[in-house]
Amino acid sequence: MQNNSKSIKIFTMQQEFPCGPQGSCCGPIGQSEEEVLSLKSDIEKNLDATVEILDIKKTKNWKQHSQILKLLQSFGLGALPIIAVGDEVACIGQSYNIKEILFEIKRKL
Repeated sequence: MQNNSKSIKIFTMQQEFPCGPQGSCCGPIGQSEEEVLSLKSDIEKNLDATVEILDIKKTKNWKQHSQILKLLQSFGLGALPIIAVGDEVACIGQSYNIKEILFEIKRKL
């Protein structure tokens, strides 16, 4: 159960290999399902909160997520995953470890 009124969202994209799975010119973009589910589970377990996962390719109402859209337009897919608490961005990119992510989320709650 979520113990506050702000929702936690993970904006992500299903992992893709633009040059093919065996391509050597570039690495994958997006996150694997395992990565996202592990992140969701860690947040829910440590913060007693409910986390919603939103795939940016399936998101239709960008007016509702204008701050996320601006980040994607500025930084591209490298900004993913983006973790938001309510309307505020807590973390962008994969450079965080779970302790830092939890700390940043708590600051926004």
